[in-house]
Amino acid sequence: MNLTLETLLHGVAATLRDRIRPEVPEGFAAEMSRLATLLVSVAANAVDDAAAVRVWENQEMRQLFADAVSLVDGDLSSRLAEAAASVDPGLRISELDGANGRLRTVLIALQAEIEVDRRAAAQDLNARIWGLLRTVEERRAPRM
Repeated sequence: MNLTLETLLHGVAATLRDRIRPEVPEGFAAEMSRLATLLVSVAANAVDDAAAVRVWENQEMRQLFADAVSLVDGDLSSRLAEAAASVDPGLRISELDGANGRLRTVLIALQAEIEVDRRAAAQDLNARIWGLLRTVEERRAPRM
């Protein structure tokens, strides 16, 4: 087995849960031990999910932008086309987060434009944006 940050954190959580917690008398220290176990487990899962979540989000936004180019004009249309054609610069979380931040800036501009557009296609796109935002939050929610 390869030692990864995820396996290391799960190992720490297991040690806290199985070896340390049983030795701690009830009270404040026991509650802090339980909380530490939970936090380390959540951190381990977040490490495991981090790249996949960001790659997925970035790809979903790019696809949405590609679909939206024809609904807007001018500078925003150009920004959407450029963002849709962009690629992630690497798989480091900092790189993925940088790309994600740039894509979210375009998404905000798109949503501001689309929300006031009463055409059916624009309203459908707005519903897709809200659906994407909801799914993003669900996928980023801590898993135990």
